[in-house]
Amino acid sequence: MKIKCLCIVFLMTSMFSFGQAKDYMFGQLVDSVQNEPIPFATIKIKNRSLGVISNIDGTFKIPLRYKALGEVVEISCLGYLSKEIPMANLFEGRSNIIILEPGNLELNEAIVSANIKKLSAQQIVKIAVNSIPQNFPKDAFSLVGYYRDYQVKNKAYTNLNEAIVKVLDVGFERNNNFNNQYQLISYTKNSDFQVDTFAEQPYDYKRYNKVIPGAKMNNDGGNELLTLSIHDAIRNYGVESFSFVDDLSSDFIEKHRFRLRGKSNYEKESIYEIDMVFKNDNYRARGKIFVNTDDFAIHKLDYAVYKRKKPGVFSSAENPNERFTDGFKKTNGEMLYHIQTEYTRGGNGKMFLNYISFYNKILVQRPAEFKSRFAINLEDNSFRIRLNKIPANLDRIKSGNFKISYKNVSVPIKDVWFREDERVFVVCPHTSYEATRELLKDLFLERKNLEVSEVKYAYSAIKDDAGNELDKRKWEYMHQYREFFTQETRFMQDEIGDTSDLMNKDQPLDSPLQPITDKDMKSEYWKNTPLPGLQN
Repeated sequence: MKIKCLCIVFLMTSMFSFGQAKDYMFGQLVDSVQNEPIPFATIKIKNRSLGVISNIDGTFKIPLRYKALGEVVEISCLGYLSKEIPMANLFEGRSNIIILEPGNLELNEAIVSANIKKLSAQQIVKIAVNSIPQNFPKDAFSLVGYYRDYQVKNKAYTNLNEAIVKVLDVGFERNNNFNNQYQLISYTKNSDFQVDTFAEQPYDYKRYNKVIPGAKMNNDGGNELLTLSIHDAIRNYGVESFSFVDDLSSDFIEKHRFRLRGKSNYEKESIYEIDMVFKNDNYRARGKIFVNTDDFAIHKLDYAVYKRKKPGVFSSAENPNERFTDGFKKTNGEMLYHIQTEYTRGGNGKMFLNYISFYNKILVQRPAEFKSRFAINLEDNSFRIRLNKIPANLDRIKSGNFKISYKNVSVPIKDVWFREDERVFVVCPHTSYEATRELLKDLFLERKNLEVSEVKYAYSAIKDDAGNELDKRKWEYMHQYREFFTQETRFMQDEIGDTSDLMNKDQPLDSPLQPITDKDMKSEYWKNTPLPGLQN
């Protein structure tokens, strides 16, 4: 059976404000069966190497100037037949919804074909991995593309950074891309979207301000673009990439079970679609790998990891339902991360990066809204607890609401009172007890090295008018994305030359130490900035 693709374009009133509606045409790809957005489809101007990839919500934008030139839009995506749409058929200033009908897998033919060659799904994958040196470019080349990293909270984009980046790749003869160089052609911290400076901070596994639940990412400096690059398991075959793919050339094949689903077509090439599964006591991973039936080139690696056990204390987060989403839609389990990498046929028949998307879940532990500052008063040998708000139900707060220990020994409390004008609790230890006096005799001495670190304290049932517990920090789920979409590929004819404009790989993209060069900027490059939202 041949893959059939129905593409319908119709007018729809949008719910967002087009900041530059006069400059762009906007669209969204939707699956006709599931009624869901189609992410990561390639949208190109016909007979030009330039284009974009649809966003996670299926949206995209194309400069309006191409309509005036009478251009045609080409849309291609694995599982769908390539489609051409004259830009004259697209509406300006409104959202163009493009509905695609999924293609069918030729299951029987694929199995017969595999049996003739006596190849199992695992053998196909092994040949594909071993064929990377032949199918991917050995010589140096460059990619120019649209890069972004952002977070998602309440289904809205947050902390959106965008750039046009030139990647100077040394070629696949090098086993990894750690020697690659980068140039920032443009960079923007998009202020049209929400900014959450607390969620922007690096991962913190000491104070647990920001972590990945059930996983860990080391803070070794650098920036999110570098983090994205090292998670391209195809480009970095032969070295460890990420759990549980690890080394694509060895560990990946040994750890996973593979099942041949069938064969489909993509841009006139025949493709094997193979499912993969990994399980251990704590995690499960599943995904797909798409392999060319002729030369065994890898077109796409789609890999997601899920936690098999509940996260315990993290289930008490402010928004626990976000455990089972990726920020945009529900997931079949608690997804920790999802990496999608697609390569497409380019110059000399070699495979070049089309896009890479790296998602991971985030747990942020926000500072307490109702908080205290603990101090030792040497004048009257008491403890002082200063608050940022007046507590509710002061008449109900007693000495039993305070727990104080010194050198791991509980300190008995004689009395507690509140100075409302100072918003301070005065807590007096029971120094009439000989054991307490002996315990605290060194604590209240005036000296430089007060043993304050030996004092531990906790409160119970002390809340403000909003119901916030004193010093209670709250967990919140968020979602992190890093994505790169190639717009142009070319072989490098010359050496890099002047290295003063190369990206500083040890610094964040927004660092003032980052050079930005626009000498290679073309009007054809554009940022596919996500759209704030669409009416369904």
